[in-house]
Amino acid sequence: MSKFSIRPGQPDEAAALTKIAFAAKRHWGYPERWIELWRDDLTVTPQYIDDNVVFVAEAAGTAIGFAALDMGDGDAEVDHLWVMPEHMGKGVGRQLMQNALRYCRAKAVDSLCVVADPNAREFYSKLGAVYQGQIDSIPQSRKLPLLSFQLR
Repeated sequence: MSKFSIRPGQPDEAAALTKIAFAAKRHWGYPERWIELWRDDLTVTPQYIDDNVVFVAEAAGTAIGFAALDMGDGDAEVDHLWVMPEHMGKGVGRQLMQNALRYCRAKAVDSLCVVADPNAREFYSKLGAVYQGQIDSIPQSRKLPLLSFQLR
């Protein structure tokens, strides 16, 4: 496992977090035309960081992954969870997710849902998420697994 710490995200890191999201998504070999379809969803802005709960995994002063939560009233959603490809499989995503779960429990959130990339379904399941079904995505032929963590 690589040595890293987790801390709150800062608005001035928006470009670095966007770079992580794009690199992680490209890691799965999606066609570049699909990456372009997802550009807005993968782009993190300073305002987004101000408006949401963002945790950054940092190693040697560099952001290597991040998680972002969209907090609702009694529930929450994982809006982002991305790790630089060279740090995948080293516990970074697991620690980010466990941190997000602790945060949600401390805020008395009932459930934390995630619309996952199909490649990440097993990852979330291993952490205790329960498969709830599929939702439509873009491109239209694509389906995404919906999972949830029951926290209370």
